[in-house]
Amino acid sequence: MKKKIVVLLVLVLTVLSGCSFGADSHGSQKKESVKKIEQKNQAVKGAKSESLKSPHTVDTKGWISVKKPAHIPILMYHSISKGNSLRVPKEEFRAEMKWLKDNGYYTLSPEEAYAVLTQDKKPRQKTVLITFDDGYSDNYTEAYPILKKYGMKATIFMIGRSIDKKNHLTREQMKEMNRNGISIESHTISHLELNTLTPEQQRHEMSESKALCDKMFGQNTIMLSYPVGRYNDETLRLAKETGYKMAVTTEPGGASRDQGMFALHRIRISPGMSVKGFGAIVDRANG
Repeated sequence: MKKKIVVLLVLVLTVLSGCSFGADSHGSQKKESVKKIEQKNQAVKGAKSESLKSPHTVDTKGWISVKKPAHIPILMYHSISKGNSLRVPKEEFRAEMKWLKDNGYYTLSPEEAYAVLTQDKKPRQKTVLITFDDGYSDNYTEAYPILKKYGMKATIFMIGRSIDKKNHLTREQMKEMNRNGISIESHTISHLELNTLTPEQQRHEMSESKALCDKMFGQNTIMLSYPVGRYNDETLRLAKETGYKMAVTTEPGGASRDQGMFALHRIRISPGMSVKGFGAIVDRANG
């Protein structure tokens, strides 16, 4: 009888021990699972935080000081094709880019251009900002290969509602270019003449476009191009309020902060211009 009782006690203790081990094991697994989830959440948060940072940072160490205020030529292109005064043929564009390369010009990103204009320092004596308005598909098929060949940066001002539309850039094309030295900045959401709109409508055009570019490229979009170059006093105020750091017009000449950082001038590059004429205009605007 005593033996039976002892055997029963042993069996009971064994079962209880097993249950205790199972509970501890399950609790340990649960803690480990929770820990993994927390680590994953932290990783996601980190990725989101990183994605909101501008992919371009400017280190001005080693830059040279220049006469105040600094001047830079901001070149304005539209389509790289043939047909009208806004279209520069591919052969001419290639020759112009080759001239810039052969003559020692450093091509700026928007962030670098901002640093030059506000700090009166340059990475090289000769600097230029190359821009394209509207975001035509030939910016990818014709201009991009030439820019890549010469190792040049450029900026495309994209109309938000034209993305993936006929004769305009696709998201994938822009993302590829953005990974390879081409900045995508704002040309508003609908390409309406801002000086004809109410302040509320202007704000919408600017803020929606900035939000789109910020999200699409994981950047802080700092530059705006006014459609058709039209703006008024409200435009200048709202461009700053909506988070941009500078904006360009179609007013001719080299750019400097004396014009106002939200009313920078540009040099329109037209078809039929000789390489010599192109070079003279660029050199004259490079202060």
